Amino acid sequence: MKKFPFTPEGVQSKQKELNALSVEERLRAAENAANNPVEFISENFEMSEEQVSYLKELELVDIRVTGFILAAGFLGQVPVEMQDTTPPSAFAARGKKKKELSTNISTTTNPQTGATTVTGSVGIKWTW
Repeated sequence: MKKFPFTPEGVQSKQKELNALSVEERLRAAENAANNPVEFISENFEMSEEQVSYLKELELVDIRVTGFILAAGFLGQVPVEMQDTTPPSAFAARGKKKKELSTNISTTTNPQTGATTVTGSVGIKWTW
């Protein structure tokens, strides 16, 4: 798979790539994102060493929640917004970043056809 810039546009492009996969392939990608989000993000997005280091230093709960949110968004094909809004020069300050994780996903199953519809959105944002 192609690596994309770690920008809102890059995340949208990655999601388009994932959405084009079969259900089985999307499930594997979602499982990978859920089980190891740091590896998934760093393998699929162009990031600075500081950004990768920050991801690796997240607390376990943050890492797991991030992975589950990404997996739900990618598997359900709902819009995923993921970005680091920290200016590169601010990395020198090395303070704690504020993390914002949000998810709004719902599923509806048609009892007559058995078809399931997934709607909602996913957001992951890191800022100083």
